[in-house]
Amino acid sequence: PIVSMTSTPEVRLPTTVVPKVYELSLEALTDLTNFTFTGSVSIHVEVKKAGLTKISCHAVELKFDAKDVKFTSKDGDVKASTVTFDEKLETATMEFGSGLPAGPGVLVVSKYVGELNNKMKGFYRSKYTVNGKEKYMAVTQFEATDARRCLPCWDEPAVKAEFEVTMTAPKSETVISNMPPVDGFPKAAKDEDLLTWKFEKSPIMSSYLLAFVVGEFDYIETKSQAAKFVDGKATGDVAIRVYAPKGKTDQATFALDVAKKCLNYFTEFFEIGYPLPKLDLIAIPDFSSGAMENWGCVTYRTVCLLVDEKNTALKNKQYVAIVVAHELAHQWFGNLVTMEWWTELWLNEGFASWVEYLAVDKLFPEWKVWQSFVNDAHNPALGLDGLLTSHPIEVPVKHPSEIDEIFDAISYLKGAAVIRMLASHLGLETFRKGLVAYLQKFAYKNATTVDLWQMLEIGGKLPEGSVSSLMANWTAKMGYPVLSVEAKEGGFSLGQQHFVSSGDKGHDTLWQVPVVYELYDGKNRSAKKMLLKGASENMEEKGKYTCALFNQGSQAYYRVKYGPKLRGLLFEGIKAGVISDPVDRLAIQADLMAIVKAGVDKSVTSKEYFDLIKAYKNETEFIVWESLLANIQSLSVLAKAAGFQEAFSKYMVELLQPIAEKLGWDSKEGEPATDQMLRAQVIPLIGIHGHPPTVKKALDAFTEFYDKKQYTEEFKGKSALPADFRSGVYRIAVKQNGEKAFEQLLMIYKTTTFQEEKVRILRSIGAGNDDKLIERTLAMSLDFKQVRKQDMMYPIFGTVGSEKGLRATWAFLKKNWSFILKEFKGTHMLVRLASVTSRFAMEEDQKDVEEFFKSNEHPGAERKVKQCLESIGTNARWLKRDRGAIAAAVGAA
Repeated sequence: PIVSMTSTPEVRLPTTVVPKVYELSLEALTDLTNFTFTGSVSIHVEVKKAGLTKISCHAVELKFDAKDVKFTSKDGDVKASTVTFDEKLETATMEFGSGLPAGPGVLVVSKYVGELNNKMKGFYRSKYTVNGKEKYMAVTQFEATDARRCLPCWDEPAVKAEFEVTMTAPKSETVISNMPPVDGFPKAAKDEDLLTWKFEKSPIMSSYLLAFVVGEFDYIETKSQAAKFVDGKATGDVAIRVYAPKGKTDQATFALDVAKKCLNYFTEFFEIGYPLPKLDLIAIPDFSSGAMENWGCVTYRTVCLLVDEKNTALKNKQYVAIVVAHELAHQWFGNLVTMEWWTELWLNEGFASWVEYLAVDKLFPEWKVWQSFVNDAHNPALGLDGLLTSHPIEVPVKHPSEIDEIFDAISYLKGAAVIRMLASHLGLETFRKGLVAYLQKFAYKNATTVDLWQMLEIGGKLPEGSVSSLMANWTAKMGYPVLSVEAKEGGFSLGQQHFVSSGDKGHDTLWQVPVVYELYDGKNRSAKKMLLKGASENMEEKGKYTCALFNQGSQAYYRVKYGPKLRGLLFEGIKAGVISDPVDRLAIQADLMAIVKAGVDKSVTSKEYFDLIKAYKNETEFIVWESLLANIQSLSVLAKAAGFQEAFSKYMVELLQPIAEKLGWDSKEGEPATDQMLRAQVIPLIGIHGHPPTVKKALDAFTEFYDKKQYTEEFKGKSALPADFRSGVYRIAVKQNGEKAFEQLLMIYKTTTFQEEKVRILRSIGAGNDDKLIERTLAMSLDFKQVRKQDMMYPIFGTVGSEKGLRATWAFLKKNWSFILKEFKGTHMLVRLASVTSRFAMEEDQKDVEEFFKSNEHPGAERKVKQCLESIGTNARWLKRDRGAIAAAVGAA
């Protein structure tokens, strides 16, 4: 069955009053006893209908009453008679004694009080340390619907306005907002211990992009000539700053360089200059997501912005570049042109998740990030979108409570994957011209998916309706097709149907499928294209071939299921080394694994996948190994549930030993960056599975690292434990040395100030088999004196690698769910925590999870729980079907 998600009635504000300019004044960090802030706001509005006696806007957890409210117009002042708050609708309705005139006016809330909360949303507080002293900063996170926690406002993306912000705060603090301060500096306040910062008026923008940060920082800066785009060139200076914790600006250098280059690149790519006079990137100690694209005032989780060249793993450095590029892409795609409503969230996130790779590939071609895209975006999207509990890219959103659920791999990663498919199908330059036309037409406005398709047609000079008809089902329908390919006399037969990873029947949608395929004849290869519109088609192919590969380069968003003959030829082609593109070698095994897991072809079982793995014995490319190991992880879930863990570890050692020996422990001068990342994955993993020489090397390195305090800032030499290896080596140490290593890692955790190191440790300390250490790790996750609330999921994720740890974690979550709900209701954390249950593979576990969530509230995670239940059921049927094949392959039979 196709699963439908229930929905609440649509909640949108009336359009009878439209805000134009907000004059907002706030005072922050002056009440650190009750953690409140005070504010006042004058909202210049346009009243569309004469005689109105009520004005409704959004407001949550803000205190004000009728005596604080008036409406001013050419006819004079009208005071409010009542103010009514609706907690469900998150609104304040102000009623006036007489009707209001049509035309311009000012709605004034002369004083209100709000909570500087600890929920990492709205206007909230974040704890940090300056010179050993604990302090609080004040930070905003308004996306999706939390500007209303800071000021009465029309908190919908289509209701754009200008903002004039004034902030009063203690003298010791720096205040940052979307725009520069008027005259470049603050002014004296009435209280001599305070300063008042008045900022320039912002461009017209959505309320969720308003931002301000109040705290102590150091910064580094540069300038970028990306303010305007005139006659094909960027002209004018934009001041770029990266704000870091005091004394940590050396860790901001990499992000500053990436930001400058990205700003220049996007200015040329979009042919529209960055519209603001400055761009700030700010590291925030407590942050619920990875980063937030507030216009000109971009906020980041610390680990997503700061890079320590000595202590940052290459994969993490690459991630920082990706996140910086993503948020800067939003300055155009999302901020300049904004989705009309949250149904089109993918227009913001899917596009930014595609163009981030375009920019980083330009900056760091040696990283081969378009290859990484397949593992980091394309395949994860296919994984989630293969569920019957997935959702379309465009999902109707009627109430704010539904929005959090769609900040997921569908909106971000499937969105990026279908954009990549469309750009490949149209050609990048044609696609770019369409984007330029779209941004130019809708600058400072809102747009829909239909608007994007139309402008791609107009800007790219394509036939009317060609893009919209091609893309209609890719965005409006859940899921994607599996392309079945069979060899036949004189060519191939193709067929498509909705792919469901559980093997259940899907829906009857037919997609327009761009098919790019390659034929190998033993010497040469030829690439060909076609568009499959119907359920099936016969293709004529007269040439001879030794193997045929479909969806070349994984450019399009679907799976491929080959018939026996073609599958056999591909296996031989991999063995012979004739399939030269690593993305194609990756895709062959990834698609086969999906077919095996779904059980849709009785002739293809886990045995066939294990047989295919043997063909990769000479594989040396990072992205291929990364995908192989991710898919083998799926099999390890079954092996652990079946009690094959020891045999599985022996199998893994045998599989990894040749490539581990080839790579070695030490990096080689001049080697590709991808070899460095492969070594970082393979060497620790073979040690985790018990390879004796690697275990000894890892423990020796960890001992030297710890004993010589190489984790401290004072240490300046070459570390015995490279940053790339630390996560894996920490886990090896805990598995082998138990409590001793656990305490050593806690010492490093308490000593280091580098957030990436703290996260590595939190992910590692629960990797052992000792029950007490697993319990201590789990308990730490909810001890917010030891672990920041934003990081509480890391110890939990670190314990679920073993069957024992998984079961202990689930028991812990059930026991503490009431506390977790109190602390994290309304955040993405519930979704993250619920996701650990997808690792179960027994029917009794599926029932247990289902019963628990039936009787325990999980707001915002309803869809994720259904997805986890579906995944557990799929795992259970897969294990039941292939238990013998898996046991035989790993030597447990």
